[in-house]
Amino acid sequence: MKRFLLLLVVMAGVVPLALAFELVRFDSNNYNTWTYTRPGFVMTTDVINQDKVTLYKASNGDYTLVSPSIMKQQFDSVEVKVLGYSKQYTSSYYDPYLGSPTIEIINDNGEVLKSVFYEFEEKRLDHTFAVKFDVSDLVNGSSFKVRLACWQARIYDAFSVREVIVDSILMPGDVDGDGSVTAGDITVLYNYLLNDDGENMVVGDQDGDGSITSADITFVYNVIIGG
Repeated sequence: MKRFLLLLVVMAGVVPLALAFELVRFDSNNYNTWTYTRPGFVMTTDVINQDKVTLYKASNGDYTLVSPSIMKQQFDSVEVKVLGYSKQYTSSYYDPYLGSPTIEIINDNGEVLKSVFYEFEEKRLDHTFAVKFDVSDLVNGSSFKVRLACWQARIYDAFSVREVIVDSILMPGDVDGDGSVTAGDITVLYNYLLNDDGENMVVGDQDGDGSITSADITFVYNVIIGG
């Protein structure tokens, strides 16, 4: 998994409170595995950059954007970050409430597991927001998808999606992904460095320098003594 950002840095060796790792992304360069449920519509780099991936309720169905399947691994939460536009926000017909998106966690059969309605409280062109889901109740090894929709939007209220990033949120220092940071995490790193044994290792590169070294052991140690 690719490191995307560090959240909330604290003292004690500059140890972050949470680590975000990118799971899937939608943008003008990453869209082939995503599904836009608009009949006959073909997604391309140009149409995404022209904000034509719009979410609203049409006469022939709801236009939604659905991620590829994501395997639930040893993480307890995911964050969905969205960048998009309300292109008709200056119209007298536009209603920001109706044009507000719903972000859902669904299973492979389309059944809704979790849902957040993100309300737009004012008329504006651009929207950048993030919602977080607790997925600790999902079984490791199972799969889920992220769906974006504007279930109440008319064409005047349509929300155009430009970018979506889905991150897993992990505890720093939790090398083996068991939900806690202990000496066992140091042991997992030690075994990898000494014997090239990656068994039980979920996230080895803890300090984000692109490699797994003794510095990652130091990082985990700092989490333990500073936690």
